[in-house]
Amino acid sequence: MNFWTYLLPALVLFLEVGFPFGLFVPGGDTLLLALGALAGEGKLALFPLLPLLFLGSYLGHGMGYGLGRILGPKVLKRFPEKLKQQATRLLNRFGPSALLFAPFVPGLRTVVPFLLGALGFPWLPYLALTALGSLLWSQGLVLLAYFLGEKLSPWLLWPALLLLALLPLLRRKGRA
Repeated sequence: MNFWTYLLPALVLFLEVGFPFGLFVPGGDTLLLALGALAGEGKLALFPLLPLLFLGSYLGHGMGYGLGRILGPKVLKRFPEKLKQQATRLLNRFGPSALLFAPFVPGLRTVVPFLLGALGFPWLPYLALTALGSLLWSQGLVLLAYFLGEKLSPWLLWPALLLLALLPLLRRKGRA
């Protein structure tokens, strides 16, 4: 396989997590599940896929934090109010360990690093917690789909992954 086949998804994760337009184009979960399923079917190799995806997520979180630190309150005003409230509730409830959960929630994985940077959260604890959160998210979803891809027929696997990817959207519709 071409190296770009592995580098491009990592770049997509970096852009989604690290920059505010990740709020409008969520796709990290779907991408991770699809890549894991393809690896489970033998179409992609787990190495270099797993380390590159981790790096994309981790560096994206670092970029979001850095942007929050530099641009802070000026840009925070432009984030959707509902998403800011949701991120603030998550931070108030779980504190810094919210970095372990935020990657699993579209939108929050972009807002929480920015918010922590804007609030001046200490750099070293941020790096440690975001490394663990990025690892759990990127590797967990890929490996889940990988093991499913090894065991299930593609006719069963891909609809199941599509349903998993759509669950957050269906849940939002139910609340509205």
